[in-house]
Formats: sequence, C-alpha cells, structure tokens
Amino acid sequence: MKRKLPPLLALRAFDSVARHLSFTRAAEELNVTQAAVSRQVRLLEEHLARKLFTRLTRKIELTAEGQAYCQAVGKAFDALEEATAIAGKKRPRTRLSVSVLPSIGSLWLTPRLTSFWQANRDIDIQIVSTLQAVHPGSKGVDMAIGAGRLPGQRHDARAPRIDSKLMRAGGEWRADLLFADVLTPVCAKQLLDRGPSLTTLSALRDYRLIHTAVRPHAWQDWLAAMGATVDPLRHAVEFGQYFMSLQAAREGEGIALVPSILIDSFDPHGELVRPFPANVPSAGEYYLLSPRERYQERAVQRFRDWILAESALYR
Repeated sequence: MKRKLPPLLALRAFDSVARHLSFTRAAEELNVTQAAVSRQVRLLEEHLARKLFTRLTRKIELTAEGQAYCQAVGKAFDALEEATAIAGKKRPRTRLSVSVLPSIGSLWLTPRLTSFWQANRDIDIQIVSTLQAVHPGSKGVDMAIGAGRLPGQRHDARAPRIDSKLMRAGGEWRADLLFADVLTPVCAKQLLDRGPSLTTLSALRDYRLIHTAVRPHAWQDWLAAMGATVDPLRHAVEFGQYFMSLQAAREGEGIALVPSILIDSFDPHGELVRPFPANVPSAGEYYLLSPRERYQERAVQRFRDWILAESALYR
C-alpha cells in the first residue's frame, strides 16, 4: 500500500523550526532562506488542516497540536537517524588466506576473482600459491583448494594416480567437491600439420611428450589407462608446472598432458587442439577445504558459496 506521508521537506522544516522556535535559525540550519522555511511550514499546516505555530510579535510558539506533533515527528526523525547510522556503518574488513596449487590458482581461480571482490568488498583475499598438501593446522591458511584423494575414497584401479591425500580421516577440514581431475593431451595445430598422422594412440611414439614435474606419472598412467603401448620417455621433455607445459605445447614443442580445467583459461583463442577425444578421470578430484570450526563464519561461507557456484558453471 502507498504510504500516506506528509511532504517530507515540509516535515523537515517544521522539525527544525519547532526545535529552535525560530524561522531564522531553522533557515541557517537547513541552509535555505527564511521565506523558504515559512513556505514549507505553511504547506504542512495546509496538509494537516491544523495550526502548528502561534506567531507573536517577536517570537513563535507551538500550539497544543503543534507540540504533540513535534514530539511524534522528533521520535520519528530520531529513529530514522539511528537506522541510517547503523546502515551506513562500515563493516569491518576481513582477510581470508586461500592456499591453492600454482597452476589452478593462476589459470582458473585468479581470472574469476574479480566477480567475488565486486560482491564482497569487505573481504580481502590473499592467495597463497603452494605445492604442499594442506593439512589441519596449516599455519596461516584459512581455506585451501587442492587436488587429491579423500580418506576412504575409491577410484578405478586404472585411473592416473594423484599422490596427494588431501587430509587425514576424521580431520578438522570439510571438503566440498569443485570438479574432477581429467587429463587431456593438447598440442599446437601446426605441430600436427607438419608431423606424422596422429589418428591412433600408437602414433604418439613419433612425437615428443611434454611431462610436468608435479605429476611425474601422468603420461605413463594415462597411456596405460588408454591401453596404449607407447614408451612415455622415448621422446620426452619435462617442465615444472602445468602453465609451463601448456606454453611449450602452444609453441609446438610437443604434446602436453594436462588437466582439462586449465585449458580454456590458458587458451581462450583455441590455439591448442586435442588430438584424442578420450578424457581420463584421475584417482582424485579438486576440492575446497574449509576448517570445520570456522565453517559458519561469514567470509568463509561467502567464499565457499561463490567458488562452488563458479565450479558448477564449469561442470
């Protein structure tokens, strides 16, 4: 329903005049002319059909009705002033430290963080890039994004291994699934244009395979899972991180085997191709780890809700 309110400028003028019992001082407070204040008070009196002031020779006084109305209006303005102060009070800033693997941090998380900051300007995110597995009690880590296995979780025996166990059974962290770890071979289109035909897995023996040190068994495990009898070390080169392997693949140095989650962010213009349609899930997934004792904290919940929504879009 529409509110039946008096003219708000007139109400403000009346409140000021009633407190000072002076049109002149009210005009100074409101930074307008005395005539403007008088007009607003007359407008309010006409709206109410009531006389609010008695105008004497050198002073003004509130009528009985004006006195009662003044008290009610004053309380309303006090309540509005208090509510405005509360609403305008700055929320204290919160700092959240998030540990993340280097490649997933730079290629997947960082390009998306702007949307989180825009919606949560009172939360400062500190990204800590580390290759170490996060465990309960990790110093200075509020939340973590890691790849690995959860206690008691079973995977296909042929799945490429992930050596990291994210946490101990009964640990103090809560794990939320982000997405599967799916390995995919990628290379530059020009590499295929100038090289031997790559229509079968056995043809991989004619290409240099790019290995990544953080997953030293990836090619070996992937080839075994695909049933290919190719020596992964016959023509091999190794880089320390996935983004380095991806860059080498883009420059035509060979074929890299990388988690598919990294490809789109690294290669938005489609310079890399995937010579085989097969995608092999690893024996582990990507998880967001949150400390159980802080799970209800606003900053932890906001980051968790945001990143789960982002990962759902990817899936």
